[in-house]
Amino acid sequence: MLDSGWAAAIAAIITAIIVAGTAVAAFRQLRHNRHANEMVIYLRLIDFMDSPGTTFARQNLRTMAERVRTDSDYRTQLTDPAAFPEEFRQIAETLRFLEHISVLISKGGVAENLVLAEYADTFSDMWDQMRPAIELRRVAFGPYVGRAFEHLAVRAKRHIESGAWDRECAALERDTRDITTL
Repeated sequence: MLDSGWAAAIAAIITAIIVAGTAVAAFRQLRHNRHANEMVIYLRLIDFMDSPGTTFARQNLRTMAERVRTDSDYRTQLTDPAAFPEEFRQIAETLRFLEHISVLISKGGVAENLVLAEYADTFSDMWDQMRPAIELRRVAFGPYVGRAFEHLAVRAKRHIESGAWDRECAALERDTRDITTL
C-alpha cells in the first residue's frame, strides 16, 4: 500500500501533466485562431482588390499620374487641404484601405509573405503611379500620408528583386497535383 506522501506525489505529477496538456491545447487554439484571423483579413483584401471600385481606381491611376506629371494647376490643387478632386476620391479610398492592411502587416497581424505572394507586383506598380500625387498630398496633410503603404510597396519591390516572386511562380508550375480532379 502507498503512503499518503507517495499518493500526493503521484497526484501532483498527474496534475502537472494535465496542466501541461491543457497549456499545449490552449497554445494550439491560439495559433489556430491567429491563422483564421489572417485568412479572414486576406480574403477581405482579395475582395477589396477585386471590387469594382478598386478596379476603377486602379484603372484611373495612370490617368491621374499623367495629369500630375503634365498639369501644374492640378499639382497645385493637390497641395491644398481643402481640395479633393473627384477622380482622386476612389484612389484615396483605395490608399486608405491599403494603409490599414500595411499597418496590419508591419505589426505582424497578417503574414507579409502571404500578401506579397499575391500582390507584390500590383503594390509596386500602384506605388510607382501614386507616388507623385501622394507626395503632393503630403504637402497638404503632413508627412505621414501614404507612409505605411509606401513601406509595403518598397517591401514588395524587394520581394520581387530578391527572386522570391519568381520562386513562388516557379513553385506553382511545379505543382504536381492533378487540377482536373479539383
